[in-house]
Amino acid sequence: MQLITVDIGNSSTKIAFVDPGDCERWSYQTEFGGGAPITLEALANLKSPAFWSVSSVNLEHLTQLQQWVTSNRPDDVFHEISESDVQLKSNVESRERLGRDRLVAAWTSVMLNQQSGSIIVVDAGTATTIDLIDENDVFQGGHIFPGAESNFHQLAENTSALPDLSNEKRNGRFLDLNFGTIGKSTSQAILQGVYQAQISAIRGIVESISSNQTDEPAVFATGGGIKDISEFLPSHWRFVPDLVLLGAKAIGQERIAKG
Repeated sequence: MQLITVDIGNSSTKIAFVDPGDCERWSYQTEFGGGAPITLEALANLKSPAFWSVSSVNLEHLTQLQQWVTSNRPDDVFHEISESDVQLKSNVESRERLGRDRLVAAWTSVMLNQQSGSIIVVDAGTATTIDLIDENDVFQGGHIFPGAESNFHQLAENTSALPDLSNEKRNGRFLDLNFGTIGKSTSQAILQGVYQAQISAIRGIVESISSNQTDEPAVFATGGGIKDISEFLPSHWRFVPDLVLLGAKAIGQERIAKG
């Protein structure tokens, strides 16, 4: 059975097909905005039933995808990942209300980690989350604050004259500026301010969490927002862009094996 993994966020959805001949790689991977209609060429050539392993933080987009699969591929199995699918202990107020992406990313980082001790996971998207998994592999919670995308939108929506740079920022314009310099135009000032605030917040929180651990934690970074600022983060951090998809793959493979 073909395994299809999905990571539904608030601003985008990522989909990847596990290569039937080599489960360590993706045979197809794409990303589209929010709840946009599914138009995957790969599905047109897929005649056999598929198993969808789906991590979601957006109920509306999840419902749209599930309805599409039900209508267009009625023989497929659609599985929304629940907290019980994730074999990672937690010490939080409500595990059920915990963002599924945070839990899946934390669990995946534990599987990928090659050193002993605690782990910090940074996921930069619409919201930026920074979570701690302690040395006993227990998810301890973390920090959540607006991602760069949200800050660009907030500046435009809450002021009368500032432009919305949420699309322009993806063209790599920040890399043309030197970190720590002064913006000489309104656009440059916004780019410098939003990105430097994001970088400083991420680095500062990671350093603060790390200072309370016995050993230096391993740091995993993921999310679309990391790509824009990766050059300004410590080089020893491990950037895994498809951290949630990898977790969805492991869960899907286990569900398929159990029948």
